[in-house]
Amino acid sequence: MATTVGLIKGATEVVLGIGEVSIDNFTFKLFYKWSVSLFIAGSVAVCSSQFFGDPVACETADDSVDEEVLNHYCWMYSTFDIPEDFMGSCSRKSFDSTNLYNTYYQWVSIFLMVQAIVFYIPRCIWLSMEGGLMNFLVKGTQGRVIEDANEKQNKLLDNYLEHVHNKFNKYAFCFFFCELLNILISVSQVFITNAFLNYQFLDYGYLVYQYYRLPPEERQLATSLNPMCEVFPKVATCNYIRYGRGGGQEIKNAICVLGLNMINDKVFAILWLWHCILIFAGLNRMITRLAQIISSHVRFFLMKMTMHRYMNNNKHALHIQHYVMNCSIGDWFVLYQMSKNMNKRFFAEFIALLSLKINPDPYLSADPEIDILKRSDDEEGPNGDSGVGKYTDISSMEYYDDDESQGSQYSVDQEKEDHSDGRKRGLRREGGGRVTKKSRGGTISGLKSKKAK
Repeated sequence: MATTVGLIKGATEVVLGIGEVSIDNFTFKLFYKWSVSLFIAGSVAVCSSQFFGDPVACETADDSVDEEVLNHYCWMYSTFDIPEDFMGSCSRKSFDSTNLYNTYYQWVSIFLMVQAIVFYIPRCIWLSMEGGLMNFLVKGTQGRVIEDANEKQNKLLDNYLEHVHNKFNKYAFCFFFCELLNILISVSQVFITNAFLNYQFLDYGYLVYQYYRLPPEERQLATSLNPMCEVFPKVATCNYIRYGRGGGQEIKNAICVLGLNMINDKVFAILWLWHCILIFAGLNRMITRLAQIISSHVRFFLMKMTMHRYMNNNKHALHIQHYVMNCSIGDWFVLYQMSKNMNKRFFAEFIALLSLKINPDPYLSADPEIDILKRSDDEEGPNGDSGVGKYTDISSMEYYDDDESQGSQYSVDQEKEDHSDGRKRGLRREGGGRVTKKSRGGTISGLKSKKAK
């Protein structure tokens, strides 16, 4: 039992991506994770005889016909030309000028597997382009409590300035292209599937919905056509041709039950609905993505939503807003992806430092205090420790360690005294990482917290 639960838990974590570094978004996962899983599951269900038995079972009035030979022959060459007055259930009642064969059913499993591969192409492109950047940037900063936070923040700031700043517009637009490619693939597969099913797929799901809305009595009428039976008939005829005992050719007419279509009709109904969901979600994503590219206000709003708990009490909120609204698309996209993976408090303080370092608002003074959370007068946390060098994400906790906010060596009382003396404070980094004061307008390149004495 424990092994079974462990396997289910592991499979769920893999499918949902729990514990992984996110390099995309939920809509993107719908295409490469959920869609691929759905197509593979459909392919396996279609080719698994345990669900429906043999794919075809035929009979003829002539007992001299070998049943196994007849089944194999009719599986390959059975046609849909059943007379219109046939009284059997779920046979094809609408006819056109073509003589259709059921041999394409043999390709359903392969067809679905090819679709799964096609839907994974954008993911492969994005993986090759992403190259592990997000994992490199957020490594060690994802937990609720971050050890050696000061050191990691300084290292992250240096890495960002050296490797990321104004260098990743191509990175962002490659991801946007992969999102667009997802939609194009989904739309193209709808038309390819429509051709595969003799142009009966575009309205297939809608017709199924309409048919099953009818009362049971109306479904039995001859004028009511079951779309599942029209596209995937369960009964078909087979003209079996063989040499008779006299050496001449003879034709034996057989009737066949296509058990395979018990699965096919439901699989393609689900796929029809799934394509609708994908196209709707993809178009919605592209509309919001276009708004993000055009409007810097939308980009800042999304960034703010990821860390709203910490923006409300951040004294550098205006500096952050100024930086986010004026940075490049590539920088914003990388920071937005980081915000979804990092400890929220750690990221809030990092982006505050980054905004002061690169592009502070020229109309605001550079206040050295970076109070991300409201602090109580008591410096000790609930366990009696000061929490220096640790950051605790309270997004799922009732409390946090009342440690000093990073970047400040002043206690709340000292801050009040400084303001009462009318002192103008700023910070600059000197050799060895010490923090000293300077005149108004200074910037921050690196900070090191100390326990207040």
